[in-house]
Amino acid sequence: MKKICATLFTSLLCLAGGAQAQGPYPEHPIKLIVPWPAGGGTDAVSRHVAAAVGLQLKQSFVVDNRPGVNGMLGTEAVSRAQPNGYTLGIASVETHAINPHVYKKVGYNVSKDFTPVAWVGQFPYAMAVRPGLEVRDIAGLVALAKAQPGKLSYASWGVGSSSQIAFEMFKQAARIEVLHVPFQGAAPAITALASNQVDVLMIPLSVAMPQQQGGRLKLLGLASAKRLPAAPDLATLTEQGFAIEGGTWLSVMGPAGLAPAVVAQLNKAVNAALETPELRSTLTKLGVEPLTTTPEGVQARIQSESTRWSAVIKTAGIQLDQ
Repeated sequence: MKKICATLFTSLLCLAGGAQAQGPYPEHPIKLIVPWPAGGGTDAVSRHVAAAVGLQLKQSFVVDNRPGVNGMLGTEAVSRAQPNGYTLGIASVETHAINPHVYKKVGYNVSKDFTPVAWVGQFPYAMAVRPGLEVRDIAGLVALAKAQPGKLSYASWGVGSSSQIAFEMFKQAARIEVLHVPFQGAAPAITALASNQVDVLMIPLSVAMPQQQGGRLKLLGLASAKRLPAAPDLATLTEQGFAIEGGTWLSVMGPAGLAPAVVAQLNKAVNAALETPELRSTLTKLGVEPLTTTPEGVQARIQSESTRWSAVIKTAGIQLDQ
C-alpha cells in the first residue's frame, strides 16, 4: 500500500512539475484555418483580424487556407484539431448555419465539435442587377419579375451557397419566381451578370462596389438592417419594403474541449483588436460590420442563424448529397 501511495505521489509531483514548466499561452504561433480560397473576401478579412489579434497576444498567426465543399473541408479540420489553443478556425454562415441543412452528410457537428471563441463581424449582401436591366429599385425588380414569372434569372456561386440562400429569402418575401443559375465561384457569377447573361446576383457589398464603379452592374439595395458607412446612399431592402437581412458572417472557433482560460484570453484579444480604430476602419472599408461579444453570445447567434436559414432552405427545397 505504501508503495502504491509513493508511486501515486511521485506521479502527481511530475504532473505538477510539467504544468509549472509550461509557459504562458501562447508560446508559439497559432494556426488559423480559413476554409475558403486565398484572395477572397473572407480570406482578406481573416488575415486583417489575425494580424491585429496577433499584436494583442504578442504572437503571430499563420493563416492556413483549406477551401472545398462550401467550407466543409477546412471546418472539419478544425473540429479534429487538438484542443490546445494552437489551431483555430474561421466559421461562417455557410459552415455553421447552412451546410448542416443543405448537405445530407456533414463531417462535423456544429453544436458538439467546436468551442465558440469570438465574433468578428458580418458582410451584408447587396442586390445587384445586370447593366442592361431596366429597373432602378427593388420595387421595379419585383414588378418586372411578377410581370414575367420565371423568365428572370439570378446567379449564385453554387447550390447551397449563401448567395443562393439569401436570394431565396428575398424570393419568398417578395413572392416572385426567378430561375436559379449556379456557378463555380463568385468570379464567374459576376462575369455572367456583367455580360448580361443573368439578371440578378446577391453579392457582398465590398465586392459589388468596385464592379458598380466600373459599370459592370447596378446596385438596388442592401440586405441589412441599416445602411453602411461604405455606401451611405444605398438604401436597405427594409427601407424598400422587404425586411431581408442576408449575407455572411465570420466568427473564430476552436475545437471542442478548448480550455476556458484559453477561450477567455482569445475572446479578450479578438474583442480588443476589433475595438482598435485601425482594424475597425479596415473592416468598414471592406463592407464588414465589426461586432464584439462573449463566447456564449457567439453560440447564441449561431443557433439563431441556423434556425433562420434552415427555414428558408426547407421552403426552397434545397438539398445536396455529400
